[in-house]
Amino acid sequence: MKQFAKFFLTFFLHLLFAFILVAQEENDNAGMPVRDIDGNVYRVIMTESGVWMADNLKALKYNDGTPIPIIRDNKMWEKTKTPAFGFYSMDVKYTETYGAIYNWYAVSTGKICPKGWHVPTEDEWVDLMDYAGGSEKSGDNPAKLKEKGTAHWKAPNTGATNEINFYALPAGEVSYFNTDAEPGTMTHWWTSTEDKTSIDPTTKKASNANIVGLKYNFNSRSMGTYQKESALPVRCKMDD
Repeated sequence: MKQFAKFFLTFFLHLLFAFILVAQEENDNAGMPVRDIDGNVYRVIMTESGVWMADNLKALKYNDGTPIPIIRDNKMWEKTKTPAFGFYSMDVKYTETYGAIYNWYAVSTGKICPKGWHVPTEDEWVDLMDYAGGSEKSGDNPAKLKEKGTAHWKAPNTGATNEINFYALPAGEVSYFNTDAEPGTMTHWWTSTEDKTSIDPTTKKASNANIVGLKYNFNSRSMGTYQKESALPVRCKMDD
């Protein structure tokens, strides 16, 4: 029975991988899909700003196979100053569409993306959004990164065209203050860049990290800084 189950799982993963590969061939900028250590398969796009995943990260383990500690109670995010991941509203079904959510301590390990990939810096995110902004790379409409329509985004989903097949989805978030932003309205992603203006006098280290994002009713990118205990989705970029 165990051998049959293993065979079935292997067959299913190969079938899924093949399906995604065929689907990507329809996109001019599609790259070879990448698989993480858990077996999750991610679409890939090639742009002038580098090679990016076209899906949010779902990994439950670091790329060395070590499990990432899980948060099972939203109230614990604020108190956790060590690497952790979880799901919006503690619902594992969330990850099927939107991926998992991670605190910045998990990002800072440098091991949550597959080997050969990394969590992008703030500058790398800005380059991508400028690239998607318009024919003159003006950055005036990075909302073009968003998935079209209102299947996932709340109306009016301003500016969404998904022109480079990035499939930005409104994953929501759990902030440091235990305030949920529900899926459908917005997404913010972690960058790997610390906010050097937010030095904790006790630890002498930055207490915040920089984020970038998009909203359902806005063309421009949103940027800022969040406490590292917050829980946000992650996209990965291939190493140069």
